[in-house]
Amino acid sequence: MDWAATREQFPTLDHEIFLNAADQMAPGRYWIDGFRDCLTLYEAGRISDEPPYGPATHPFLTTAFEECIELGADLIGADPAEVTNMYRPMTAMNLVLTDLLDWADGDNVVFTDLAYPSLPYILFHLRDAYGVELRRVENVDGEIRLADLADAIDDDTKAVCLNRTTAWCGFTHDVEAICDLAHDHDAYVLDDAMQSVGAMEVDVHADDVDFLVTGSYKWQAGPEGAGIFYVREDLIEAFEPDFRNYLWADLPTEIPFGFPDHDNVEHWDYPLVADANRFEQGICVTPVLFGWRETLEYLHDLGPAAIEARVTDLGGYLIDRLDEIGCEVVTPRDPERRHGLVVYTTGDDAVDEATYERFSAPEPGTKPINVTYRSLGGVGGVRVSCHFFNTRDDVDELVARQERILNDLAG
Repeated sequence: MDWAATREQFPTLDHEIFLNAADQMAPGRYWIDGFRDCLTLYEAGRISDEPPYGPATHPFLTTAFEECIELGADLIGADPAEVTNMYRPMTAMNLVLTDLLDWADGDNVVFTDLAYPSLPYILFHLRDAYGVELRRVENVDGEIRLADLADAIDDDTKAVCLNRTTAWCGFTHDVEAICDLAHDHDAYVLDDAMQSVGAMEVDVHADDVDFLVTGSYKWQAGPEGAGIFYVREDLIEAFEPDFRNYLWADLPTEIPFGFPDHDNVEHWDYPLVADANRFEQGICVTPVLFGWRETLEYLHDLGPAAIEARVTDLGGYLIDRLDEIGCEVVTPRDPERRHGLVVYTTGDDAVDEATYERFSAPEPGTKPINVTYRSLGGVGGVRVSCHFFNTRDDVDELVARQERILNDLAG
């Protein structure tokens, strides 16, 4: 793989050292071109919702809608029937936790102190409305121990909610092992893979995940406004969502808008379709799906296995270089428990913050280094995201500047 050639897809790399895929990905030419293709079709008036449908009409009538499902399913090892288009993980988590699952007093849900705050904010409602017990497993030096999760899960656990890779230190769970634990107690596993898909191989069938949610605009290197929602096939018809999207009624005919006897009860009184689209909420828009399709095709061409090897290697190289200058790496060193998301600290919060500020606004004539500064659950520091287009030169420049900052502040 000519990884250097991938840099041509990201114009911002001419102006900054971008190491921030864990926050919001640098725009890619491929998805910007997808947007332009859609806008060109709009200009040409190709937006009809009458057969033959225009190629840039309502999202669910476009070929892009179904192609995104097929490509998204391929990316995570799923069948297309198990996948639909979704916007943010938060949207899909709300769907699962407040719509699909039934809760009662005495139920509990297991999560961790490294969970993204969007999750516990939803869980507070379950606690307050239904008396659900919230069982939070604490990290130990930035890792969530499987034994601690096992202690928290019991026969009253209805859901185990995890971030496959945590945004705060890059720790990556053994999801297959967690699913085994949860399923032994008939609990569901809700996997927020926002910080994993696009950076590493994900196989939902091998892991036996019940629900997986992710979004397009971080490691998946796409535009904001799309993403993947996965439901394991045998669960699809077990859930009847309260959110009803008439577009996914399992009609025995075409959409009856043109029927002379069109009746808004007789022609619509049918169950939802028997695939994951029964959960689709109509929140993805056509230009974004055009860009998302180009993104998924680009990731497919690069190959998830090759991407994982690349980002994991760069993450390891960064860890080694940070060791050389005396920084403390918070992220696990074991490649099985991380990928390219690396968090480190100088050992002093004030120095960490100064590092972030000087990376973001360096001296004139010097490219900024685009990273983030994050902390949760007692772990955190400077967060660096090494993606497939990054190079060892990018890492070396970051480490050299960090060393200069340490020397300047020490002097």
